[in-house]
Amino acid sequence: MKIIQDPIHGSIKIEDWLLKIIDTPPFQRLRRISQLGFANLVYPGANHTRFEHSLGTMHIAEQLVEKINDVERVKREIIASALLHDIGHPPFSHSTEHFLREYLKITHEDVRDIIKGSEIKDILKEEGLRINKILDHIKGKSDYNIVSGDIDSDRMDYLVRDSYYTGVAYGIFDLGRLINKIYFEGKKLVIDSGGLKAAESLLVSRFMMNPTVYFHHVCRIAIKMYEKALRFCIEKQILDPLELRRMDDIDMISFLRKQEGYPSEIVNLLDCRRLFKRAIYVSLDRIKTDVTKINPERAEEEIASTAGIDEKYVIVDIPKIEEPREVRALVNIDGQILSLEEISPLVRSLKAAYREVLKLGVYTKKKYLEKVAKVALNYFNVEKIPKQKRLDEIIRI
Repeated sequence: MKIIQDPIHGSIKIEDWLLKIIDTPPFQRLRRISQLGFANLVYPGANHTRFEHSLGTMHIAEQLVEKINDVERVKREIIASALLHDIGHPPFSHSTEHFLREYLKITHEDVRDIIKGSEIKDILKEEGLRINKILDHIKGKSDYNIVSGDIDSDRMDYLVRDSYYTGVAYGIFDLGRLINKIYFEGKKLVIDSGGLKAAESLLVSRFMMNPTVYFHHVCRIAIKMYEKALRFCIEKQILDPLELRRMDDIDMISFLRKQEGYPSEIVNLLDCRRLFKRAIYVSLDRIKTDVTKINPERAEEEIASTAGIDEKYVIVDIPKIEEPREVRALVNIDGQILSLEEISPLVRSLKAAYREVLKLGVYTKKKYLEKVAKVALNYFNVEKIPKQKRLDEIIRI
């Protein structure tokens, strides 16, 4: 048994078999994978990694498995999956995941090759644990939804952890009470009525963290600049997408710095925090074109061509519209099991408001702002908002 001191959860006890997994090279790589990509360009403290998040997720999962009525092997498989759930993240976490989907047809949750290609496989087998069951837990395909579900150990940890390291208080919710009020109906995670406010608070936290941290415009610009440089390298066959599974943040930055031309230019701008600027940055509700049918790369080419500048200096950022999974979490109200959305007017309002915080951005170098803005406004058919009258024009003084 080893005890690790964590700033979020305090003392985390690590059993020997888990420590063996933690000490493997694939897991140690997570020390060099940033949790929030380029968020430290906005919040200087946001330098935490997937390593400590994985420990925190495991710690919460350990508390939750004590509530299930199942054999010890099943409990240990859930704990192992919580520890290993992010082992497949590429450099800069979600900033690079798009390329796993596009070029390799996988996500960071597809970790079979990593586990079976390392000593992790032998450690799990020595403990009598079933690798296929662990993979199912990671991908949310198991009967238990502790690691990947509507309200799971993963998001319980990352919200409070991201809030702590960014210094943004919006991610704080009553984690202890939520865990205490969770129980299991068979294999389904259910929140007792006494935990309703804590569950609502979690949803409010995520809603507030989206525009403040996860979709902060500086974070988005830096991510998209990095993605543009990385796509250039992959399409020019300078980088094999398979390498993304082995690289960490240090490897990636070093690789980009060694390149000539555009990739090196972009990484130097990121190093110095001389980022592209917002030509337009508008709510999706003001876009009168169906953004789900727009290909960002093609839009960049067409906007750049019309504006008369190099396509490499135009970035179109269309956020993915997703329904928050938490609204489907089950809650017991007076013996009746209902979804959080059915029970809570607050949650229904937040679900409706999720789209409103998402903004479409077009970014470029400062010297091209006027040209790109004019073209982009027409390209996306952005609704014009009339200027508000001055107060003294509305109220006679």
